[in-house]
Amino acid sequence: MDADGRDVVVVSDTSVLIDLERGSLLEAAFRLPFAFAVPDLLYERELKAKGGSRLRELGLQIAELDGDGVAKAVEYRKRVPALSLPDGSRAPWSATVAASVCPSAT
Repeated sequence: MDADGRDVVVVSDTSVLIDLERGSLLEAAFRLPFAFAVPDLLYERELKAKGGSRLRELGLQIAELDGDGVAKAVEYRKRVPALSLPDGSRAPWSATVAASVCPSAT
């Protein structure tokens, strides 16, 4: 849960948000009783320049990967070179979402 008591939906692929926009459902999704969050790297690389400010206005939360998470992402990428850095960052970020988006959960 986030600071407002809402369950957090971790969006780890921009296609989810793109599909909601294409289906004219983006605003409706952000009115649901959930908080939506993306990893900071995903936001910076794929969303910020393409409607990122609008998503933030709708309530999109951005969580930072801590040092351990960055190290894990680099390790995942070494093991699976086909992963992009944002792809590699998703697994460790999901593990730290409670600490960065939901501080009351720790």
